[in-house]
Amino acid sequence: MTWLLIIIIIIIAPHSGDWLLALPIANCGLRLDDEAVRVAVSMRLGLALCAPHSCPCGGQVDAQGVHAMVCKKAPGRIARHQVLNGIIWRSWGSVSIPATKEPPGLVRQDDKRPDGLILIPWKGGKSLAWDVTVVSTLAQSYVNKAAIGAGTVAELTAKQKLRKYSNLTTNLIFQPIAVQNFGAFSSSSSDFISALCHKISSVSGEERETSFFFQRMWHCNDSMQFFCTTFSYQDDPDQ
Repeated sequence: MTWLLIIIIIIIAPHSGDWLLALPIANCGLRLDDEAVRVAVSMRLGLALCAPHSCPCGGQVDAQGVHAMVCKKAPGRIARHQVLNGIIWRSWGSVSIPATKEPPGLVRQDDKRPDGLILIPWKGGKSLAWDVTVVSTLAQSYVNKAAIGAGTVAELTAKQKLRKYSNLTTNLIFQPIAVQNFGAFSSSSSDFISALCHKISSVSGEERETSFFFQRMWHCNDSMQFFCTTFSYQDDPDQ
């Protein structure tokens, strides 16, 4: 019952359905093949995705394919992070704001760096650094919190990121981009994306830039979740 409640909460979250509005244009990265669409729809509606089976990592994948979305060995998880970060990085170029990925010299206490940094002031005379995190809403450790409301897991993740990068906030603005894998962003992430897309709209003259942005984000996410699912079907993790 909790699992179904989470699904209902997810599909009514703001912008969670924007992927359905995208024109399937391959050159724009907006085309999903039939199997990827099946996976995306099944996961969002809680339908049976596959027959229960063993993942190459040794974990068990149930009929809803939940383990495939959280498997630490699935290559699609890393690729998803890189592509989503690339979408944000390229968006700065749309408004002629120079930005760099994984900036040297900006490290937190465990020597990890944020995903990117703009090279000119964003607000209050400070530059902005960002870091993307995608969290699986149906992971066992998040199920109870995810059932509270849309975006609760993303909010928790954003707060954790802010604590981890607290040593950077004296000289710049740190913006976590926290997103749940089925359709909800943290409130600060949504506000930041809206502000960025408003700037893009002022340059392009296109009022739908925010919707276009979320379309690209969700199609990337759905493509990579499809790869995570196909990885779980393999008998040999190296094949």
